[in-house]
Amino acid sequence: MSHRTSKVGLGPGALVYVGKQRSEKVRIRLLHYTTDSFSESDIEQPTDLRNAIPSDGITWVDVDGVHDTSVIAGIGELLGVHFLLLEDIMNTTSRPKVEIGKDHIFVSVKSIEFGESPEQAHHEQFSMLIAGNLIVTFQEEPGDPFDPVRERIRHSRGIVRSRNAEYLGYLLLDVIVDNYIAVSAGFADQIDLLESAVLRRPSELTLHRILNLRKELLAFKRSIDPLRDVTNVLQVEVDKSVSKYYRDLSDHILAETENLSVYREMMTTLLDLYHSSLSYRTNAVMKVLTIITTIFVPLTFIAGVYGMNFQHMPELSWKYGYFAVLGIMGLLMLGMLIFFRRRKWL
Repeated sequence: MSHRTSKVGLGPGALVYVGKQRSEKVRIRLLHYTTDSFSESDIEQPTDLRNAIPSDGITWVDVDGVHDTSVIAGIGELLGVHFLLLEDIMNTTSRPKVEIGKDHIFVSVKSIEFGESPEQAHHEQFSMLIAGNLIVTFQEEPGDPFDPVRERIRHSRGIVRSRNAEYLGYLLLDVIVDNYIAVSAGFADQIDLLESAVLRRPSELTLHRILNLRKELLAFKRSIDPLRDVTNVLQVEVDKSVSKYYRDLSDHILAETENLSVYREMMTTLLDLYHSSLSYRTNAVMKVLTIITTIFVPLTFIAGVYGMNFQHMPELSWKYGYFAVLGIMGLLMLGMLIFFRRRKWL
């Protein structure tokens, strides 16, 4: 259920959650690390963050759930987040964007993964605020694809613990983009399967699958197109030491944008192929029925002539009249089939 209309008439600064109805408790996790140390803990209340964020190292505050207005407002007040950014965080239908402030970077994108059904992608808003050595992430619901990043931090794999918060932000966005690539590959597989189904035996179910995939591709396009603009801005605004990583993200997104254009053209072609296949099958059925009708027209004529029951019909009193008429009908049918075959109508 959406609460989009509940914001009507409210003044600036009034926080209202816009998205699916949720009731679970918002979870706040804190990860802090330096080159030589790491700690991880759960935060019960936003006010507990006041004394939980160290002054050294990198701190990652991970918030699962943006539906509780009091929690989001409390985090915003404690960290000094502007209320307009909090509105963007709580509006899960907002367009992906990036905002560069004097002392912060705010990013809001769509995280996309295939759920239980390989034919329907799951879209979730992901918001990220980077302010100095602090990075705060907001997600709609528990569960995310960032466990590999957490493991790299916990076990000091790679260079993550020796880099700044902007590099951690890159790692998180990189996971999201990797999922985009996986979803894109999944769409390509579905298109191949649909093409085989259309060529083999198109049905109404096939048409529904084509239309549903077109809808998924449109939603994917709405998510990935703005993300390219986001990464283009970030590669200019972030520290030069991590700028090349964001530039690499932009290249990946550009490649998937081009793939998406190809997929959309393929879907249009696939829909045309579906209608053409149906027309071909209909024409094939009509062709068979027309041939059958054509064959039986003269046979019906003969049967009609000898079914008129006139008294003076010489063949009616002939001993072999019945068999002669059947033989003529059979020869006529065979002759017409041979004629149709030679004309390549069969």
